[in-house]
Amino acid sequence: MILIVGGAYQGKTEYAKEHFGGEYRLLEKYHEVIRRQMQEGKNPLLEVRKLLELGENLVIISDEVGYGLVPMEKEERQYRECVGRVNCFLAGQAEQVIRVVCGIGSVIKET
Repeated sequence: MILIVGGAYQGKTEYAKEHFGGEYRLLEKYHEVIRRQMQEGKNPLLEVRKLLELGENLVIISDEVGYGLVPMEKEERQYRECVGRVNCFLAGQAEQVIRVVCGIGSVIKET
């Protein structure tokens, strides 16, 4: 599994398609999947573990949502924390972690 992270609208999906599109299944906007899971009362950390157990060749693309102002709403703070924890878990499991800024990917982990 490969994890691609970065800010909103930084070219993560385009980078993933260019470098991994043929051999991997791309899961775009994984931070939004986490939001939906939380709204449905699911545990996103358990859900991502189940996903990885399938053993597919995946590229998971997620926004970094922990920068900037801390939201006033409790639910938004919980969401932000959950995305950070899931991304940390994914980074620990990933063969490669790439941070994309302005369409340029920097490999920050490679096994």
